[in-house]
Amino acid sequence: MKYRDPKPDIQRIEEIVSGVIYGDIKLPKFQRPFVWKRKDVIKLLDSIYNGYPIGSILLWQSSEPLASERTIADLEINTEKDYLPTNYLLDGQQRISSLCGCLYWNSSDYKSLWNVAFDLDKQKFIYPKDDYRIEYFPLNKLLNTSDFINQCSSFEAHPKKEKFYKNAEKLLRSIKDYKIAVVKIGEMTINEVAPIFERINSTGRKLTIVDLMRAATWKGDFDLNDAIKKVNFICEEKGYFEISENHILRNISACAEFGINREDIDKLRSESSDSLLIASDKCAEAYGLAIDYMKLNLPMPSAAYLPYSLQLTYLVEMFNVRNELSDHQVINITKWFWRTAISRHFGTSNTGQNSRDLESVRMFAVGNLDEIPIDKEISIDKFVFDDFRLNIANSKSFVLVLAQRSPRDLVTGSRLHLEEFMTSLNRSYFHKLYKEEDGEHKSNSCINIFVSTSQELDNYSGDELINQLYNLHGDDTMSVLQSQYIDEQCVRHIREGNRAGFCRQRKNLIAADVIRLTGTDRITGQIDVDIYNDEDEEGQEFIE
Repeated sequence: MKYRDPKPDIQRIEEIVSGVIYGDIKLPKFQRPFVWKRKDVIKLLDSIYNGYPIGSILLWQSSEPLASERTIADLEINTEKDYLPTNYLLDGQQRISSLCGCLYWNSSDYKSLWNVAFDLDKQKFIYPKDDYRIEYFPLNKLLNTSDFINQCSSFEAHPKKEKFYKNAEKLLRSIKDYKIAVVKIGEMTINEVAPIFERINSTGRKLTIVDLMRAATWKGDFDLNDAIKKVNFICEEKGYFEISENHILRNISACAEFGINREDIDKLRSESSDSLLIASDKCAEAYGLAIDYMKLNLPMPSAAYLPYSLQLTYLVEMFNVRNELSDHQVINITKWFWRTAISRHFGTSNTGQNSRDLESVRMFAVGNLDEIPIDKEISIDKFVFDDFRLNIANSKSFVLVLAQRSPRDLVTGSRLHLEEFMTSLNRSYFHKLYKEEDGEHKSNSCINIFVSTSQELDNYSGDELINQLYNLHGDDTMSVLQSQYIDEQCVRHIREGNRAGFCRQRKNLIAADVIRLTGTDRITGQIDVDIYNDEDEEGQEFIE
């Protein structure tokens, strides 16, 4: 049976919340964060008080040791009960967390989400906003018998004491005696239970491989969440923010000498705490070295314009295998970066290609390969004539090619600082030379884009734009334009209204740099570029 004989049961709320507090029911770490607001908590309590149904909860009884939360609703959970099998809470986290928080709150912060009282006079749940009042019965004084009696004694002298006693007793019975349906599913692996969790999760949040492995790799001394945070901290110190948890997990798997595909990552569950700690430490160090390399050898002050995440994955593995590259390796790995970016090598990657690329990177790192093989040809027409959209890899690659030329701002004439316009995907920095469509020439193609931090030129197009630039820079105009792949022939075509000629010439200029950067002339598309070898650099080809 798919659900391994789900067993329905009826339990009182008091049994369930005490089971959580004392460690008999655990909250697995792949659960989403607590998101309820005060109105949600009050609505839940009001439903229970009035006997309305609040839905069932789902428990997974498993012998699989998984990472679970050590606190719930700011309360310390008994972690000594680590016997197996145990019950993991799959559905009902927001409700059970709210009940645990309100009924076991032990803080003095009156602004706490869990500082809920019941107004015995008006018979409603409230968050106290003023000084203590006799009729406000704190919910954390409800379940413990002595606490309940002491709280009731506080209104012994109150003129409404009979009403307060009656309503306090009703409150106690409504909470302690409220029964909820509990469904338990039996022994299943975490991969089998994941789709069940995803199906019943009210937000529809799909479990990621990180969610699953965070639970599966917890060994007491190792917490995947802490390992990922350590890598992120190193990356952020160097200006590389928002590195995906999934990508970091791939590299932890690689540093453990496995692969980067899902089935490879799954092997981490069998590793010891010591092995996982070693792999995660190596991963953190390799990330730091890879980012240092990228900032030194590529126009990459941040990860915003990284075309493909796999490029960073393989660079990290490169520095995991060998933490110091030779000059020859630096030259060739830089060519590899440009070739994979511009050829869209990773645009259609699959598990087989991932494994082959990983093996090539490792062999290159130890010196068994002179270069990392990339078979895919570069289509210069696709590169320069595709739509310019900053959320796609090709446009990011195009920006990187512009950036490595040290472009000058067309308005100010000064060199553009990479940190200024390449730390985030900001479309306002990129402008169109031609504002209108022209037959086969789209205004939003990469070939028509230049970069400037100013918006002053957006009202001008073609020849008008060139005139404005000469007004701004005079004799220095061509130097400014050439820094963005616009030479005298391009300007002449613009003056003559020959847009096709402009596109062809600017494509030639860009293609020349593409050949130099990638170290290959395997480029499709008609171009007019002469190539020669400069023997002063190790095999690197330059354009005259």
